[in-house]
Amino acid sequence: MGIIARKEKSSSGVETTVYEVYADCINRYTGKRVQMRRRGILSKPKAERVYRELWSACREHKPDGSNLKTWGELSDHYLFYVERKQRSEENPEGFSLSVVRSKRSRFKHLESFSDTHIELITPVAVWNKLDEMEKLGSSRTTTNSVLKEVKCAFAYGINVGAIKSNPFANIKLRRVSKKRKISLTHEEANKLLFEAKRRRHPFYRVWLNTLALGLRRSELDGLKWTDLDFILRLAYPRRQIIPGEGEVEFLKDKEERVVAIPDFLIPELMKMKLESTSEYVIELDDHRWNDGSQAAVLREFCREIGIREITHHQLRNTHITLSILDGVSLGVVKDNAGHANLTTTNGYYNSSGIDMIGQTDKLRIRVPQDEAGEVVPLKAVT
Repeated sequence: MGIIARKEKSSSGVETTVYEVYADCINRYTGKRVQMRRRGILSKPKAERVYRELWSACREHKPDGSNLKTWGELSDHYLFYVERKQRSEENPEGFSLSVVRSKRSRFKHLESFSDTHIELITPVAVWNKLDEMEKLGSSRTTTNSVLKEVKCAFAYGINVGAIKSNPFANIKLRRVSKKRKISLTHEEANKLLFEAKRRRHPFYRVWLNTLALGLRRSELDGLKWTDLDFILRLAYPRRQIIPGEGEVEFLKDKEERVVAIPDFLIPELMKMKLESTSEYVIELDDHRWNDGSQAAVLREFCREIGIREITHHQLRNTHITLSILDGVSLGVVKDNAGHANLTTTNGYYNSSGIDMIGQTDKLRIRVPQDEAGEVVPLKAVT
């Protein structure tokens, strides 16, 4: 690895270690040797990451990048790059199949720009297009996802030398109205589990474990018995099983985490383990689980038993919301759910309304009481 550590003294005389990184490899398109170097890196982990980035840039840089003139050429070039970086055995940390498909579908909204010169793709032009999409029924979430792809494409254009400046670098996403996180109440969650068990629904244990652990569908499907510690009551999810892609040896954020197992779940897990013939906790031979259509199953069952209709991911929302309402600290909820930062978890806190409970009880307004009825004596008045 081309990393050189050097000792340098600062103006105050303090000696620090500074790393110099250089990458040298054969470009896959030209067959010529390409070298890149970066200096002044202050930590070894960052130097190692920079080395991988430089090496990839040396090998993958396309010499015709600067010849891209139209939006169609730029977007096609970017999508080709994304598809080559799709996750595989040779590239396990690449883009997932779902990400590749999503990017491709989002660019279809901008096909009318295909022959437009890159310099004419301005923020105003894109905003007008997004306004047009919303008038035709697209949601703000959809238009924001399209805007994200425009930003990615222009950032890519900078990297390959197609453009000198990125007009979308500081453009923020369009404002989205905040909505309450959809989740079940305690009563609804308990009714869901009670009815699912009573009717021997094949998804009963899936729903129970999701409500108790808060794992994503792919994380729960990838959970093995060896990932559970029954004594400490801890789970260590390490992998995912993604429909259409198979097993992926890391979680969504590429970091392992520890999840607390509530005591009420332990007896059920031990029973499941005794009955299990698989190394995986969830042993469900149902095409609706394996092909990723589990949301429709849950919605249908909720409708059948008369509770709020939710998706499988909203069952995870329920775990997070009820944990907050039941007094679990935000820090623990954040780590349990695998949120990247506390801001995400705090959104569930605000949505739960826990900070509003009882806050207006001191309001000095009284509801008028019914007047006492007139007492009529039974003895006749003479």
